[in-house]
Amino acid sequence: MTEIAFCLCLEEFAQQFTALPDHEAWGALQTGNGRIAAESPLARVHRVDGSDDYEPTFTLTTATVPARTLCTVTPQASAADPQTVHAVHDGSGRLIGRIIHERSPLGIRQAWRIEDAVKQRSVVAYKGNIRGWIAYWVISPIWAIMALIFLLNGDLHPSGSLWSKPYRARWRMRAGGGPKKVALDFDTGRYRGDTGLLDVHLIYAQAALYGE
Repeated sequence: MTEIAFCLCLEEFAQQFTALPDHEAWGALQTGNGRIAAESPLARVHRVDGSDDYEPTFTLTTATVPARTLCTVTPQASAADPQTVHAVHDGSGRLIGRIIHERSPLGIRQAWRIEDAVKQRSVVAYKGNIRGWIAYWVISPIWAIMALIFLLNGDLHPSGSLWSKPYRARWRMRAGGGPKKVALDFDTGRYRGDTGLLDVHLIYAQAALYGE
């Protein structure tokens, strides 16, 4: 297993670099826990100006000067509703895979599927685990009471964490007919990816889309 661990840092870190032409500085992928900006992040994330919130377009580059393009993430117009499909190309323009945002087979949870065109592999994750969703629905009546308390105290914008849905995700693949292997894991703001199972630039691209 060749593991890479990193965080997606938005806004504060994005302000520390100049975006590509026709892009905005959107964030960075860096090692550590994300609280302290790394001197040399794994990748800088540039979002194309005016790109759709539901189908964003990104360019990921190195932190070197001049910057070198690692990959581009572009929505495909032919994507069938309710799917959203993004094509991922490497710095030379070669297609390395696709990332598909859809619903789970039962239509209950969001699903994210990464198709690695180079390694001919596919991994799937469902947003939130079962325990997280059970806890979410069990305590949801309490949130209504808490929201009322916030409003009575004059707070018209209660914390977003009050409404936060389960966000844990594990991208799994079945290898050689054996048990499913975890190619990418997201938990409490941190990603852990196995670059032996999945192209590292697809891992970066998925992190940018999942954190969008």
